[in-house]
Parts: sequence; structure tokens; C-alpha cells
Amino acid sequence: MIDVILLEPEEAGNVGAVARVMKNFGFTSLVLVNPKCDHLEEKARNRAKHAQDVLENAKIVSSIYGKYHTLIATTGRIGTDYNVTRSPIAPAQLMPPQQKVGILFGREGSGLRNDELEKCDFIISIPTSPTYPVLNVSHAVCIVLYELFQHQKRKSTDHIITATKKEKEQTLWLINSIIDNITFPTASMRETQRKVWKRIIGKSLLSHREAAALMGFFRRLSRKKS
Repeated sequence: MIDVILLEPEEAGNVGAVARVMKNFGFTSLVLVNPKCDHLEEKARNRAKHAQDVLENAKIVSSIYGKYHTLIATTGRIGTDYNVTRSPIAPAQLMPPQQKVGILFGREGSGLRNDELEKCDFIISIPTSPTYPVLNVSHAVCIVLYELFQHQKRKSTDHIITATKKEKEQTLWLINSIIDNITFPTASMRETQRKVWKRIIGKSLLSHREAAALMGFFRRLSRKKS
């Protein structure tokens, strides 16, 4: 249900360490996007310890965009209130999903670019000391999966039916159709509205009922505008 995704990993040892922490918290699906190392080499296997199955079953892909109900990016570089693309939530705010979810971790040296972050539904960032804010990728994976594991143990939201990917896309389509019919002073202000609403829909982790209510509201609003 949850894929841990590493973008262009360069260090086999890091991949092995990620596999180990995944096994620690009960996650088994590892996806490597255009890896720059051999994830089955000795260094990776040594770091993975008893998580050899996670390494051996890892999927190698060239792209992951458009393949998940929810795609969550991680970043150590957050922006101000004006930088919508880098406006995050904390790992502790994540809830266990019922649909297919990918958690994307960036390159060891440079992380994720803005254009890559914009393709994700929302981002999470781990609070760290400003004197040395950048975590090793395996440490970042460990913290995020620990928080998800804690939520899964509580199982407080099992009864809630989450909105489907199609329902989220339909909600955003209705919002964007309204934005298209509103006059903005500049094109960049219109684009900011699109980004803000995409992040709101992504971060909210809508239930099926909430999505239906939103779509009904925006349909009425659209008819009123026309």
C-alpha cells in the first residue's frame, strides 16, 4: 500500500540502510528511480542485514509520476508562506492511507527540484537543527516510517473511506474551471491559486464523503458564476 521511493540513489550502502529501516517498521515495497548504483552489491547487502528480501524485491523504474493515488515528497529545504511549492507538513501529521501511496525521497546530494515537488500532492519535512539540517536519506526514511507505524498501531481511521484518485482529480478540475473564469491581475497569480488548491487537496487527505461534498459545492459555485 505504501511504496518507499528513492530518486536516483548513488550510494549502495544507503539503499541497504533504507531497506533495513523499512523492515524494522513493517514496510516491504522499495522503488528505485533511475538508480546510479547496484542495489544488490555487497555494501548494500551488508547494510540491509536481515532485510535482504526488501533489496531483492526492489523495483527499478524510470518514472513514478501519475502512478499513485497520493504521491508525497520529502524535503529538508522548506520555504516561506509565499513559497507554496515548499510548504510542508510534519511527519507526525501523516495518517495511514487506504489507497496506493508513494513517499518520494530525493537525491543524496541535491534532494528534489521545485519542478519535481510540484508533481507531488504535498510535501513533508522533518524538523532538524539549523546548524546541520540535512539528514542522511536512511535516517529520513526511518523517521517518516516510524510516524506511520505509530499511526497504524492505533488504527483510529480504519473505518473512514478515503477519496479515490479520480475523485481528487475531479475536485481539482472543478476548482481549476472556476479559476479559469476569474479575472486575475497577472498570470502568475492565477498559477499560484492552482498550486495552493492542489496542496490543500493533497494535504487534507480527503475522505470519500468530504470529496463528494466539495464537488457538490464547487459545481454549484460554477453554475452560479456562469
